[in-house]
Amino acid sequence: VAAATIFVMHVVKRLAIAPSPSKIEKSFKLKRTEKQAVVAQRRARLAEENCMARAIYFEARSESELGQLAVARVILNRVKDPAYPNTICGVVYQGSERRTGCQFSFTCDGSLARVPNRLFWERARNVAVAALAGYVYTPVGLATHYHTFAVHPYWSPKLINVANIGAPRFFRFPGAA
Repeated sequence: VAAATIFVMHVVKRLAIAPSPSKIEKSFKLKRTEKQAVVAQRRARLAEENCMARAIYFEARSESELGQLAVARVILNRVKDPAYPNTICGVVYQGSERRTGCQFSFTCDGSLARVPNRLFWERARNVAVAALAGYVYTPVGLATHYHTFAVHPYWSPKLINVANIGAPRFFRFPGAA
């Protein structure tokens, strides 16, 4: 008991020596503009997560986790490619303002009006968060396009098929990889 009392007294003494909570708060306080920047970055990050999750949900909700990660990889590859917008939301919604020309069909076919299934939405959201944290499916490589086996877009013969994962086929531009 005496040893425990000495330990508690030692901890109390150390706490008394430590700076007061108000001093600690002041040292970590952000300036108003810094706070606004942090909030803006957080909002942008959440918007990007949401765009990625929507794309995964509407394009690949019935695919395996690997198939969903492959779709996420295509989106991230497009973000890095100068031929496409440089944000996830920009890539996902590219062309959605036109009647034809949507890069992702769900953005202009009315799918967004449907309420997502909660279970599949949570799964898509988790995959989106993982993909944005750097967890990617490498067999897709530099793929910037995909389609299911059920369709045959005009562009697929011009590109190189790099992987087939579930129903989707993944493609990249020809040239050095």
